This record gives sequence, structure tokens and C-alpha cells, in this order.
Amino acid sequence: MKRVFSYLFCFVFLCALGLCLFGYGYVLRGLKSTYFRFEKSAQVDDARFFYNDTIKRSNNPFFWPKSTNYNKKPLSKKLRKTLEDYKTHSFVVVHKDSLLYEEYWDRWGVENNKSNSFSMAKSIVSLVAGIAVDEGFLSGFDQTVKSVFPNLNFHEKNPNVTIGDLLNMSSGLDWKEKYFGPFNITAESYFTKNLSSLIMNLSFTESPGLRYEYQSGSTQLASLMIEKALIDSVGLSFSDFFSDRLWGKIGAENEALWSLDNDGGVVKSFCCFHSNAKDFAKVGRLFLNNGVVNNKDTILNNWYFEKIYGPNIVDFYSYGWWKDFSFGVPVYYMRGFLGQFVIVVPDKNLIIVRLGRKNLRDNRNPDKPTAPFKIYINEILKNYI
Repeated sequence: MKRVFSYLFCFVFLCALGLCLFGYGYVLRGLKSTYFRFEKSAQVDDARFFYNDTIKRSNNPFFWPKSTNYNKKPLSKKLRKTLEDYKTHSFVVVHKDSLLYEEYWDRWGVENNKSNSFSMAKSIVSLVAGIAVDEGFLSGFDQTVKSVFPNLNFHEKNPNVTIGDLLNMSSGLDWKEKYFGPFNITAESYFTKNLSSLIMNLSFTESPGLRYEYQSGSTQLASLMIEKALIDSVGLSFSDFFSDRLWGKIGAENEALWSLDNDGGVVKSFCCFHSNAKDFAKVGRLFLNNGVVNNKDTILNNWYFEKIYGPNIVDFYSYGWWKDFSFGVPVYYMRGFLGQFVIVVPDKNLIIVRLGRKNLRDNRNPDKPTAPFKIYINEILKNYI
């Protein structure tokens, strides 16, 4: 028996050594937060496996007033079944700036009530980029990446990729987005301890601004660009700027977390902002009100929203925000892995937040809205508005 354990130990040791020698050391870190706890992929409670920047709560928090119809009408059977089939832990509906409905499921919840937004963070990065433009840290969404990072390997025929191209998923970056399996660049970016090095060694293999391709690496590079501009100008980190200029000003009631690649490292901006449903809804409120908070304070100017609402390379995505026109009214939304959503329906003065642990995914059409997403919107529009 001792010999069996010795052989097993040697095998595991050699496998681990091999992974490290061939540049896959991040896989070992990934195993701890996935397969070793019987998960197939990243999860909403992953903050505990990473270093995190703490994003301070607002000094002047906004508390959602309750609608006169607050929680009076039960969820439809179809909506409740869908929410529970897909392991929802938080569902919040805000109508006319008042809390219309909220419900939470402890069995799928997150212990500290700070749930991973996954790619909803991309919409937040877009908002931060807009604020950086308004405050003069960036010249505009047409500012070139080369003006900040001149040594990147740009496309030889057109090296003028802009931060707008990065946010718009049309940068021509050499990046293939995958979410399952350990041996891909998306997994590596999630678990690596040197995210900046990974991103800065990428290449641009196509001309920018011509073709949409969803890429987490583009958002990460955009945030690195913003952070360098901030540090060079005023010595502020991305997290501090976000905390002061956005999170604090929308009236966030609770502290949030933004995961880092290592202790004192950079924020994993493409994926890993952690908060709760009612504070996420305040990001939706900012979008719904075109950058104005409490009818008086302008956080972000109107040019930004004109870009989101306007025509683009594709009709379903624009500068970090998803768009859908199949519900009879325009719908704009933040979207993250496993079905994280902040949904904004301006014509109905409506915000819907759904956080949870499961979603459908169409691997052939990953940009297409899924059936649960459609049910969340249709059932609320049909039965509650």
C-alpha cells in the first residue's frame, strides 16, 4: 500500500511539475476553485479564492424606496420555475425608481452577499472609460492604444486600434473566447498571477473596427490603458477611480470586491467584480437615467449613451452593452457567465436584476439571448408592468 501511495505521489508531483514547466501553472490554482470542489467552471462565490480590492460603499447611500405594490403580486409559475431551475439566488425588479419585487434563495446564495458579476463587469469598464473621457484622462474613444502602449504587437496594415475598438469587441486581438476546459487563454486570464504580462504579450492579427468578436482580453487591455492614463496623470488606480467616480456616486449601500491577479496586482476587469443585486441595480439606474443620479448629478455625459444607442458593427452589442429589440421595446443589458443580468428597459422605466449559478448557453450562437433571459423579461412585462 505504501508503494501505491508513493507512486501516486510521484505521479501527481510530476504532473504538477510538468504543468509549471510548460506554462500551465495556473491550472493548479484553477483546480482548487473548480474541480476540487466539484464545479465544472468558475462560480459566483469565487472571490474567496483571490486577492481583492475592496470598493468602498457610498458616503451617501441610496436606498431603494418600496413601491406601493412591493411584493404584493406573486411570481408567475413560469417565471418562478425558470428562476429556480437555473439556481437563481437573487431576483430584483425596480419600476419607476421603486422596488417592485425582490426575492432571494439562500440555497444558491453567496455567503458574503458579494456575487461575481463575471462579464457584467465589461459594461462597468465601459462606463469608467466614459467617465475618464469626460474628465480628460482619455481624449475620447478614438484614442489609440498605441498612444499608451507603443510596444504592443499591432497589426502591420493598420496599427491604429483604439480604446473604442477594444470596448466594442472589434479590435482584431488574437484571442479565442472559451469558458470550459483549463487549457485556453480565457481560463489562463482568470487564474494567472501575472495578467498584465499575459495581455501585453498578445498580438493584433486583424485590422480594427471591421469585425465583431467577443473577447475578454480586449476589455482587460482597455482597463490597463485607463489605469495607466490615471496613474500617469494623478496617481489613481483603476479601483480607486471607479470607487470614487462611480460606485460612491450611484449610492452603493455596500462594499464591493474587485478580484486581482495577485496581491497588489491589477483588477481582473473582464470578469470579477462582486456585489449584490440591489447595488447592481444602481448601475442600471445610472444607465436608465443617461448618466444622471438623483435628477441632479451628472456622472457621465450624453455622448456616451448616444454611442450605445446608435448603430454599430452589430445590432446586439455596443461598447460593452448588450442590446435586444425583440420584446417590442428596446432592451439594454449587462450580461455575465452563468446568467448574471442587469436588464434596463427605458421605455418602461424598468430594471431587472437576476444573479445565480446556472444558465443556458448556445455554443453555436453564444451572442444570442437565451430562453431563461427571454422569460425573465417577458413575464415581468406581461404580468407586472
